[in-house]
Amino acid sequence: MKTTAIKTVNIIEYANDTVIGIHSFTDNKNGNKEAENVYCSIIKEHDPDTIEPELDLFLEDGYYEQGDYQIFLTHSS
Repeated sequence: MKTTAIKTVNIIEYANDTVIGIHSFTDNKNGNKEAENVYCSIIKEHDPDTIEPELDLFLEDGYYEQGDYQIFLTHSS
């Protein structure tokens, strides 16, 4: 069976050893921007004191962790 990969940008939320959410966006300029905005807003929900330079680092790393909560920003192909 032939499969076709769909290029996406994904936000994966993980807590207590369980995936609690996956958000997927089209892997293009608009989809990447939307994913970055959602990623940052989710981080700010969990840590309202997060400042812009920290968000920039989390975006660059594609990873954020607070206690047992983790969020990943990944690309699939």
